[in-house]
Amino acid sequence: MLARSIETILSKKGFDKQNSLLATSLCCDEVCRDMEDELKAIYGQNFAFGGVAGFPFGGCTAFGAMCHHIPIDGNCIIVYGSHVGIDHDGVVGKVNRRGHQGSGACCNTAIASLAYVKATTSGMMVSSPDPSDPIDAQQVFVDEALMKHSDRLLNAVDPNIELPHVVNDCQTELFERIVKKCTKDIPDGSKVAILGGIQINTPEGTPEYFLPKNFTICDSNGEIVEDLLEALMEEGHKDPMKLVLEQKLGRLMEQAKDGLIDVPMEP
Repeated sequence: MLARSIETILSKKGFDKQNSLLATSLCCDEVCRDMEDELKAIYGQNFAFGGVAGFPFGGCTAFGAMCHHIPIDGNCIIVYGSHVGIDHDGVVGKVNRRGHQGSGACCNTAIASLAYVKATTSGMMVSSPDPSDPIDAQQVFVDEALMKHSDRLLNAVDPNIELPHVVNDCQTELFERIVKKCTKDIPDGSKVAILGGIQINTPEGTPEYFLPKNFTICDSNGEIVEDLLEALMEEGHKDPMKLVLEQKLGRLMEQAKDGLIDVPMEP
């Protein structure tokens, strides 16, 4: 549903599979692949920024490379976000994984960082890995990013519900820095659609969801030229069966207009 809504909106803005490069910054977790696969089914193979928790750890190097991969006279679609699980019992921060009994943490990285924030603010001595060592550098980065929002997390009614929002806000701040520094790499005339939000992972066999928090189009100078969040929210609330029938009818009418099929006339 999300992928279809994105396609419907962006097709009116000149984005299609032939002229658009899909880029994603989503968590490494396998439960985050379904949405990515649906987007790839529309736009083709994706350029991947994301590391743990969905942060764009590829940074300016990856963004610059991505810009050079945009089709000639084409555009780019960037989808990023945090994620959170909800298990069969409705527990936020856990999900039932295939091949496991019960449920487990989701997002593991974010939950580990929340534990770090709680321990550090309570005065406990916490051993933190060397941030210059790549073996755990991404986790250390997320820990420090969330520490800046410790009051917001610890004062929340349910920190596990607030957690993905905080992570997403940190990601948005980082993406804004990257785009600002790398505008020179965006091809002249290209447009960059950026969608950020929260993936909501659910047990296998149940629908998954995405909470969009921002959806904009930037020009080749990195300036926002259009805000599409309201349009996406409206599109997402439409009846999917009605939309499928309307699209089918539209295709039939186009074929009739082109003489590819005969449309019976009323007597």
